Amino acid sequence: MDKSLRDELREEVDDVWAELLEHLPLASGLTDPDRPKVQFAAVIRTGDRDPEKMNFGRGSSAKSGIMAAGGYLRVDRVTYPDLKLRKGDKLIALDREGEPVFEILSVDDRSHLRLICELGDA
Repeated sequence: MDKSLRDELREEVDDVWAELLEHLPLASGLTDPDRPKVQFAAVIRTGDRDPEKMNFGRGSSAKSGIMAAGGYLRVDRVTYPDLKLRKGDKLIALDREGEPVFEILSVDDRSHLRLICELGDA
């Protein structure tokens, strides 16, 4: 894919789907003094479907249910190159009603485009 097209697509996705979040960095459950609390915008998706299992006509053909909690966070690494997210940190979804808090369950930093975090309820 053409790099300029990829960058344009990433920006368009973030313009439509990104939400304002507040990052609460923690170390052993306490505020991490080495990482500042910051606000940033990123795509957060909750209620994703679990992957469907192949059953080849055997058993139930019902689709997987919707996740009750958590979701995924996708951060634009170009826009936020210095953002340090770690397992155990908290995120407050400031644009959502009631400002729900999520816990970072895992961080995948292998992509050069997006930092991807699995989220759970905090």
